[in-house]
Amino acid sequence: MNKGSYSCKLGGFPGVDLTSINGGERWSLARSSQKWSSLEVAAGQSTEFPLNLAFTKEDEGFYQPAWVEITPPDETKALKIEWPRETDSLVDQRSATHPGTFVNPIG
Repeated sequence: MNKGSYSCKLGGFPGVDLTSINGGERWSLARSSQKWSSLEVAAGQSTEFPLNLAFTKEDEGFYQPAWVEITPPDETKALKIEWPRETDSLVDQRSATHPGTFVNPIG
């Protein structure tokens, strides 16, 4: 949300980092191949970015997030929030060439 008094231009990919329950292993989500463009966010308005998440109910090859940290484009300060406990685990694709879990651009 743009909490300022003026509109602002924003564009690109946010940084999305997950921290696991088992050992605190970090996973920085890959960016999609989508092209992005700048958009103007009016004062008091907000924008969003979609995540593609590959869920699993399997007992092997999974990643269970505990926390997600989101860093807006061109920023260094992240917002850290607890991952919803009622969701399934993610397929562990931290070393995948073409992961099914990734972040899309803002807008």
